[in-house]
Amino acid sequence: MAPSSGKSAFEVRRHDRFDAVSDLWSRFQQEGTSTAFQHVRWLQAVADQLSGKANEKPCFLEICDAHAGAPLMLLPLVVTTQSGCKVLTFLGYAVSDISAPLMAPGYVFPEEAGPALWDAIQAALPPADLVIIDQIPALLRHIRNPLACLPHLEAADRQSFDVAIDGEPDLVVDRLVNNQTRRILKTSQRRMSERGEIRFLVAETPEDIELLFPIMVRQRLDRFRELGRFDFLERPEIQAFYRQAALSSLDGKGPVRLFGLSVGGTWIATTYTLVHAGTIHLTIVAMADSSWHSCSPGMAIISRYIRWARQQGVTLVDFSIGELAYKVGFGGEPRDRYRLCIPLTVKGRILLAVRKKVARLKQGIKENETLSRFVRRGIQIYRNRGQSGSP
Repeated sequence: MAPSSGKSAFEVRRHDRFDAVSDLWSRFQQEGTSTAFQHVRWLQAVADQLSGKANEKPCFLEICDAHAGAPLMLLPLVVTTQSGCKVLTFLGYAVSDISAPLMAPGYVFPEEAGPALWDAIQAALPPADLVIIDQIPALLRHIRNPLACLPHLEAADRQSFDVAIDGEPDLVVDRLVNNQTRRILKTSQRRMSERGEIRFLVAETPEDIELLFPIMVRQRLDRFRELGRFDFLERPEIQAFYRQAALSSLDGKGPVRLFGLSVGGTWIATTYTLVHAGTIHLTIVAMADSSWHSCSPGMAIISRYIRWARQQGVTLVDFSIGELAYKVGFGGEPRDRYRLCIPLTVKGRILLAVRKKVARLKQGIKENETLSRFVRRGIQIYRNRGQSGSP
């Protein structure tokens, strides 16, 4: 444990084991401000499947009122080794869509206290060359995110989208959608009905998850391979993580909810969501092949899980990161995201400069349609050869 030094409104204690903060974590999760991505069951799956490598060291910052001593926040971080540098990031790897501390019940962070908070945090950090924390929203529901008040923040490249929901479940979708989406859903319902019996399944048993999860993975990977793009679900440990998180969430013990939509016995769409504190987060949506595209399976399953969410008392739908037309069609409003990139050593400054150059190169390729198409085609050919075993 390493307390910060110097006068500050905050005192930060660093813990290297989750056990040291587990009781406080549970209280903040149940009574304070937290997100589904900080749920104990979710983080347990992260620890079991994605962390534990020799070059990774998690730490948990307990942020207290320096005068009263009362704990105010818990911030989970991890130090990883990347390109010979120690990089400090939010403990969530590539599976967390939101970076924020858990907060004590009733606590509201003072916006002007950002610099003081960063000074206290920095004094308690383990040795690192570079701090990179992505996916920082300004608000958690209507509560200020302390990380969004830190100095040196940068605007992220992409926004997230969400929409508030209320009223009767059977009417909620029709109130949300624009005219184009309403027409698409009406056509979707008619075309699906013509092809067979429609079934919407909420996974509630291990058998349900073992049925839907492999279908979701296959649908997702088939789609990305068709586009010549890599998806991190290709990694076995990522699949193991999502599967464990889903199974450990059964009976309401964790945040994951898995849904499937079938027509005539064929599963045409699947979604993987997280539910916590009145919010449902869409993390993965996958669909069957092009023979079902005229039925708009993605839109159809989203409309159904929104109705289900409203039945459970959910009041906010988070469509996650990225600007896609369907999100606006369901009433989603854009929300800015931020990132914190602070080099702490010369090595950190060099690595950050290289990362920014690589990011600019990728963006340049993406904006050049001809070059982007050429690169995607090359990747697709390479992956197809790898799958067939050709040299």
